[in-house]
Amino acid sequence: MACWPRRSARIAFTLAVTSLLVAWAGAPVGRTYALLLQGGFGSRFAWSETLTRATPLILTGLAAAVAFRARLYNIGAEGQLYAGALAAVAVGGLHGGAAGRLAGAGCCSR
Repeated sequence: MACWPRRSARIAFTLAVTSLLVAWAGAPVGRTYALLLQGGFGSRFAWSETLTRATPLILTGLAAAVAFRARLYNIGAEGQLYAGALAAVAVGGLHGGAAGRLAGAGCCSR
């Protein structure tokens, strides 16, 4: 796997550039990264929120990657994400009750 050194170099470069930007903004670099990691992974709630928010984006990226691998162009991935969210709310709303209404309000509040 010869691509690992390349990936490591890219990650190190990205961290160096973001560290420079954080330092340029006047914030402490180490504390910034510590708070970033604590906010995303510091507790069970943080883990669940990170996974809950990242999963649709990961699956949307995977769908686009599969289409590009098949040499097809999928330029509507964001619209498909929103359409899927609305369809999930519609299916959840079929069962009635407060859960469907809450899901609809959460989906359309952005």
